[in-house]
Amino acid sequence: MRACLLQPRAERTGEADEALKVSLCRGVAAIDEHEWDALVSDQNFYNSHAWLAGLDYALGACEVLAVWSAAGLLAACPLWGGERDDELFELGAFFNDVRGPWTHGFVWGGGRRSTHNQVPCVNGRRRAQALRRLLLAMAGIARERGDAGVVLPYLPLAAACELAEICGASVLLHSAEANIEVPPGGLAGLMAGRNRHDRFEVRAEIAAFARCGNRVEWGAIDPSEQARVAELIACNRARYGSTQGEAWMQRMLEAQRRAGVLPIAVVARRDQRIAALCLLYRFGRALHARYYGCDYRLDDRDFRYFVLTCYEPIDYAARAGLGELRLSTSALHAKARRGARIEPLAAAVLLSDRSLDPIAVRRHNRRFAERHRRELGAHLSPAWQAFL
Repeated sequence: MRACLLQPRAERTGEADEALKVSLCRGVAAIDEHEWDALVSDQNFYNSHAWLAGLDYALGACEVLAVWSAAGLLAACPLWGGERDDELFELGAFFNDVRGPWTHGFVWGGGRRSTHNQVPCVNGRRRAQALRRLLLAMAGIARERGDAGVVLPYLPLAAACELAEICGASVLLHSAEANIEVPPGGLAGLMAGRNRHDRFEVRAEIAAFARCGNRVEWGAIDPSEQARVAELIACNRARYGSTQGEAWMQRMLEAQRRAGVLPIAVVARRDQRIAALCLLYRFGRALHARYYGCDYRLDDRDFRYFVLTCYEPIDYAARAGLGELRLSTSALHAKARRGARIEPLAAAVLLSDRSLDPIAVRRHNRRFAERHRRELGAHLSPAWQAFL
């Protein structure tokens, strides 16, 4: 099957096709916030209008492709060029066992630097048609610009498979994310379903955190402490290879404030100074953990990372009546041991001039899934069974 045919399936089969229009604009601000967010699920915060507006303020406005009917917006997707110097967006590293033009330019779909993407799109009878139009338009842009194709990374598996069914995209697993379903009892409710050893470990970690003199506070970031917050987050990111420093993080936080995106901060203080923190974002009934910052000069084994990113947020989410804590793609083994389920993430790939070898794609996906089965076993969500 070719990567994507030149006209929608509705036109090929002769089925009725209502008039749809496709637009390409600069910046998410060109589209009404309420129309946009009506298409965004709770799990898709990093494609919400306000988050994307913050990125536009911080990094410059990106292109936005949209599909419209007479009734309004049906589907939309930000477009960007990826970041070849960041391994989180390095196609050659993702798919080095599948022959493809990975070193060439691609049109990337989804929020910039997002590790969870879903295409904002209407549900119901118009969904498939709107997604087809959107993906065909993206493929057309890639051809016009001489790019190798289109890639939508970090999609939940069901979303990637939907695009494969609609227009023949190749689905390639490349990452996984950790998420916790929040029980009414919060952390105590979550641990009630774990074994005795796990419960003992969690209690020991919380006790060690307290013994080191940490005091937990919840609230918004005080503007007077924003520089300290940016410093600690940049320090943590640098520890894992990021070259974007404190000034970059300050710019991101200022842009979020301008866009009306106000994080919830959970902070560990010692002697009135911030020792560590986690910034989380509430969207619908989900709580998204995004940034962790730490003063590594305090090298006590106090488990502040897990207290601030897992234990405290689980209780906060339960108190707020939220259903899910979303913990992104890092430290999967540690998060799994603390009650998270591990869900597969895939890229949908449309090449401009050919298709990927389906045998190589299947082999890649099976190897990726098998590796996660060996390492994470019972912590995997049922979605992995499609490849095991």
